[in-house]
Amino acid sequence: MKIRDKLFLAFGMYILLAVVLGFFAYKELSTITKRLTLVEVADDTTNSILEVRRFEKNFLLFKDEKSLQELKKYLGTLKRDIDDIAVEIIKEIGTDNYAMIKITITEYEYLVDSIASNFQSQGELVIAVRNAGREIEKRLKGEEFRIFLTLRIHEKNLLAYKDHLTYETFVKTFASLNINGEAEKYRTLVGKLFLLFTDEKDSVENMRLKAREIQSFTKEFSKRERKNIDVILKMSMNMLLFALMTILMLGIILNIKLARSIATPIRKLERVTKKVASGDFSEVIEVKGKDEITSLEISFNQMEDRLKDTLSSLELAIKNLHEKQEQLVEAEKLASLGRIAAGVAHEINNPLAIVNEKAGLIQDILETSGDSQNKEKFSNLTDGIISSVNRCRAITHRLLVFARKMDVTIETMDLNESIREVKEFLGKEILFKSIRFEMNLMEGLPKINSDKGQLEQVFLNIMKNAIDAVEEGGLVTVSTGTKDEDTVCVSIRDNGTGIPDDKLKQIFEPFFTTKGREKGTGLGLFVSYGIMKKLGGSIIVESGVDKGTAFIIDIPVSLRP
Repeated sequence: MKIRDKLFLAFGMYILLAVVLGFFAYKELSTITKRLTLVEVADDTTNSILEVRRFEKNFLLFKDEKSLQELKKYLGTLKRDIDDIAVEIIKEIGTDNYAMIKITITEYEYLVDSIASNFQSQGELVIAVRNAGREIEKRLKGEEFRIFLTLRIHEKNLLAYKDHLTYETFVKTFASLNINGEAEKYRTLVGKLFLLFTDEKDSVENMRLKAREIQSFTKEFSKRERKNIDVILKMSMNMLLFALMTILMLGIILNIKLARSIATPIRKLERVTKKVASGDFSEVIEVKGKDEITSLEISFNQMEDRLKDTLSSLELAIKNLHEKQEQLVEAEKLASLGRIAAGVAHEINNPLAIVNEKAGLIQDILETSGDSQNKEKFSNLTDGIISSVNRCRAITHRLLVFARKMDVTIETMDLNESIREVKEFLGKEILFKSIRFEMNLMEGLPKINSDKGQLEQVFLNIMKNAIDAVEEGGLVTVSTGTKDEDTVCVSIRDNGTGIPDDKLKQIFEPFFTTKGREKGTGLGLFVSYGIMKKLGGSIIVESGVDKGTAFIIDIPVSLRP
């Protein structure tokens, strides 16, 4: 990334954070604004109920129509305000509680209407009572008139105090009068008026109770909304503080990282430049990134390479020559293998036959010679010659097998039987080393179609290696089985010293051996590997130091010609 792009990215991060912060701030401000509007409505409900209570007192005191109308006006305003914030109220107190406050307002309104009706009825009865009392006064004289005047006083007290004691006194006083007719009507009217007073008292108490409940609700809801605003404000302040701290820390981190991304390669370039100036070309600048400094580093490395090439051209030429020689030797080794194998029968086998013949002749002469002093010595020497000849023949035979790339001859064969034959072939070596040779051959193993001779050559090579790998009394185990319906497998295991991990990768390379030059040619496994590839199978090796070695050979059941 270019330096310009890094700067744009850093500023872009700041802008992005500012936009995100602004978005959340706007969102929180919108929430607060909405809550403030809600608080205003809640305050309006509180003011409305206060006005309702004020005109309620006036109405109860003066019983006038104007106070009643004002009370109903503010009560209607209260109901509208509550309906406007119904959703918010339900969120805060729940549907059931909201329904209860609506019922309370309805009950309060009903009680107001009931009290207004009661007041109207009271007014009519008061007039009726007073008229009835005047009519009776006109007819009474003497002591009865005096007692009735006392009764009228009790009537006035009842209208003033509306208490039960005054009414009882009125009833007792009326009973002392021996009058009837209109007097009885008068008493009935006073009784009805007292009942209205009693109803008024109960209704007023219920009305005031409902009003207090409504007032308590509006006050509590307004208080709750203010508390919610306080919570949102505190949360917004904390969020803003956190965002500012995040921006600050991120800005510091980004600036430090940006500064390092620019300054660090420049300091490294300066240091390496000083070393190059002093003639030290050992250090090369590691190129990272895609900015202008990277281009400078690439150019510097190119310059350093050219200087280094100019000063060390001879050393490099020698090194290249050495590498080419090694490559040529390796290539010649592999190429010559085929050439040697093509003429090995004529160039080596014939002299070997002569040597073998002469060695046999020497042995015959020694047998017939009377010189017993050196007979044993010469006999050992000829045995060594014959052994070396046999070893050379084995080498040439394996080279020929590799070079000829013999054609595959497919035939139906019993794998278990072939393994038994190979084991019998190695019987003398097994007996000589006194080792245990176990065979776990699967019964009912399907017969296969493959090249019997080449497979037995593979088994022979690997079994021979296993016998060579174990000490006297060691164990070699050969097992057969099926891998799947199309593949059989042969496992050849030994409990020898095993093969180190660093040599396992070379085990199938030509001329590589772990036996030493006296015992191995390094071609057995190489040839076996090539045979199995040609037959459509595979060989894998599992080994470890002091864990023994196992060769697992997978063979297709049917090999197509």
